[in-house]
Amino acid sequence: MNSEYNNSVLFSLLLRWWKELLGVAVLALVLSALFSSPFIITPKYKSFAVLYPANVIPMGVETPTEQMLQVLESDNVRDSIVKLYNLYETYGIDPKAPASTTALIREYQSNVTFRKTEYESVVIEVLDADPVKARDMVNSVIYFFNRKERLLQQEKAMELVKILQEQVAKKKTEMDSAEAVLAGIRQQYGILDYSLQTEYATERYLEVISTPGKQSAAKEIEPLLNALKEKGGDFISLNEHLWRIRGSYNNLKEQMEAAVRDVEKDLTYCNVITNPVVADKKAYPIRWLIVLVSVAGTLLMTLLFLSILENVRGAAAKQQ
Repeated sequence: MNSEYNNSVLFSLLLRWWKELLGVAVLALVLSALFSSPFIITPKYKSFAVLYPANVIPMGVETPTEQMLQVLESDNVRDSIVKLYNLYETYGIDPKAPASTTALIREYQSNVTFRKTEYESVVIEVLDADPVKARDMVNSVIYFFNRKERLLQQEKAMELVKILQEQVAKKKTEMDSAEAVLAGIRQQYGILDYSLQTEYATERYLEVISTPGKQSAAKEIEPLLNALKEKGGDFISLNEHLWRIRGSYNNLKEQMEAAVRDVEKDLTYCNVITNPVVADKKAYPIRWLIVLVSVAGTLLMTLLFLSILENVRGAAAKQQ
């Protein structure tokens, strides 16, 4: 019942005021078309790229795609784009004015956007009045992303290089010290190879003392036997320790060289799936949508005003 009554009232209202409503609709149509024209709103063209992260090492629990978004939204990338394309002038912002940085960031974020897709890729979108500049800005964002990610990876690799360099230096000092002690034993006691010399000295000593008339020659072998007896244990221990030190030193050196290669290597950190192109059709503003919403909104407000006006008139007539 209420629904039928409301429809009836609305229909009667349209019949009584259709000329006025038509005039308002035409006026809203003309004004919205005028204010959405290129003379009032500068048309903007959109260029975009779709890319996947590559060689990106997450620094926390975030995924490579999430880290890519963080780097793309970093002030380093933004400031590089602002400087390269002089966006203060492009957006009509006086850099010396109060809150100019806030205004620039707000304008930048409305024209340069990044979003993650359901397929773990990232979409870079740029709006600009110049379609060629929009395309170039997308390419520049990709370039500055690669550069920033490279700096981050280099910083991490350099930290590892410094740690490994210190460990290699300590291990080298330890190895030189052990080699110096061994060199002193070789020079002072004549021990070069404990196993071979022990075997030789033992066989020679037994041969000499068991052969009549050669017992006096045993005195020539006794110094070596005494040296082996006195310093043989130290020689073996130091030799084995030095062998272990050399192994650790070589391993650390290989790790350091790999870390240095990580610092020096030049990689890209994204795979571009869709390259940006120069748009041949503006993306903003959408004039038909602006006109449609303006006309519909104006008609709705006019109907509401007319309904209130008739209710007021009806109430006044009853009072009379």
